[in-house]
Amino acid sequence: MSDAADGQHHTPQGTALLPSDLTDEQLASGPVLASIDALLIEELSEDEDEAFAAALDS
Repeated sequence: MSDAADGQHHTPQGTALLPSDLTDEQLASGPVLASIDALLIEELSEDEDEAFAAALDS
């Protein structure tokens, strides 16, 4: 193998590009949404609010 080919950086391909699964420890230390009310956005119009609520229900 030539020096040029040997010096190429190996980049991940295929499924190696996907994020890894969280460990139980990482999952347990993640943030928890206490209530769906935390997602409320006060500046939304009534139509936007209804569309947002419908999206959450789906």
